[in-house]
Amino acid sequence: MGITDDATMLFSARRLDFGALFETIEELDIGEPVLRDVILKSVIPINQDNTIEILLIDTHEDYTRGVKHVAESPNFEDTALQDSEQDSDLYGLTWRTLLGETAVWTNKFYYRNSDKVSSEGEAYPDLVPAETPASDYPVREDIITITEGETELGWRSDFETVNQWGLFSAGLRITQIELDYSTVLDGDWNRFVYDEDDFRPDPEQYFIVLTPESIDSTMNQKETSYVGYVDQVFEFGDWGFGTGLRFERDGFADESFASPRFNVNWQPSKTVRYFATAGLFHQSPRYLELAANESNDLKTEKITHASVGFKYFPSSNWSLLSEAYYQNLDDLVVDLDRTSGTYANIGDGTSYGIDFVLNGAIYEGLYASATYSYNDAVIDRKDGRGDVAAEFSREHVATLGLIWEISDRWKVAGRYKYLSGRPDDEFIIHSNVLGPGQPLRYSKEITERNVGRKSGSGSLNLRVDYRRAFGPIDVTAFLDVINVTAASSSDDTEFDYRRGIEVVDDSEAEPLIGLRLDYAW
Repeated sequence: MGITDDATMLFSARRLDFGALFETIEELDIGEPVLRDVILKSVIPINQDNTIEILLIDTHEDYTRGVKHVAESPNFEDTALQDSEQDSDLYGLTWRTLLGETAVWTNKFYYRNSDKVSSEGEAYPDLVPAETPASDYPVREDIITITEGETELGWRSDFETVNQWGLFSAGLRITQIELDYSTVLDGDWNRFVYDEDDFRPDPEQYFIVLTPESIDSTMNQKETSYVGYVDQVFEFGDWGFGTGLRFERDGFADESFASPRFNVNWQPSKTVRYFATAGLFHQSPRYLELAANESNDLKTEKITHASVGFKYFPSSNWSLLSEAYYQNLDDLVVDLDRTSGTYANIGDGTSYGIDFVLNGAIYEGLYASATYSYNDAVIDRKDGRGDVAAEFSREHVATLGLIWEISDRWKVAGRYKYLSGRPDDEFIIHSNVLGPGQPLRYSKEITERNVGRKSGSGSLNLRVDYRRAFGPIDVTAFLDVINVTAASSSDDTEFDYRRGIEVVDDSEAEPLIGLRLDYAW
């Protein structure tokens, strides 16, 4: 069994160093991020019925923010010292087999590895005279260090065939994940933003103290999870009825469960299709929340979902998709106390909304898309406050995009996005919380979470691509300008505990210049 002449391979490599860019746009307080990624993908037909795909991905991310960046922060609004490094690799093999004329069997084998170490410290420029150089600022480096190590080995097998009723599919997922997480705090750390119910030994102490005894944690755990599913679509003329069952074993949640799924499709004509879905879904606990405290024995979050919608084709070039949904949320993970990193599955809530997606071609080479989403999501954290807006929910999100393929070499794209504000908090600001003889510090005590809304915001992104082929190598140079209008958002605020005020981030346009190499043979 040999490789045919139709084998193809794609190699892509990219490295972005933003340090010089931030100097150009005079955003010297941001820090120095460096990103690199290498992607190798190959499709190898073995024979008429068998194809192998190989995928290799290597990425590296590095970010440093030191005292020189703190010195450039207006009014020393951000004095955090940060250092993080992450290496991630993915190796995947896909074997696709045709079984007869109506069946496909696909097997995917993969290995994933990720190592991330991040630390945060603090500089104290307000404790020295104004003319002091940044190198002489008092600093406390690596106050908290978080290590996130993950390895995952997996096999996914999917079988699909046409039978006398319609379409049948079944599959199996087996994953083994090993986590090596740790949090290390180098001494007590005063924090000046807290919830009114966070632990304080004295209610008259208007700040919280993180201690190694309550924050330090380690998690070294290897678990195997299994998923098996079967689905059958029954086709009767213009109608299709789908029913399925998913069996799962979540190793980290130590739970086993079955989740039913249902869907209905009706296509009375070529111009419109109606559909409805219903099912039970489970969300695995988040690794960082599991690792935050040894007492965090977290289970899966449960989502009961139902939706109805349609897809309409007014012409051969345009389509409109609309879907309304309702979700019941149970066993949600909520944070109990930020001084100890404890979480529990005690929350519940609801989420409902509607989505619209419009896609089409204005004329050959000029394409447009528009989306709108409305969502109302509330959560009861069981803290006596009842239903409040979900943490990161936005009631309205709308986008408008255009792509103009000027020629084989030039392409221009633009996208405008509007976001309504996230939920806001009610809070009290306390002054001189450290007491006489200590540096002046303010604190922000949150008394009500997620009440009201912050103001909305919009942003415009533009991108220009220029592509040339040199034999088997495709070279693409691009200019990607993020937030062209330099619009700021009220969501991006931080509490300045030196002045006792909320600081809105003054956004700037961020031009990214890059070069991409694709090699195919």
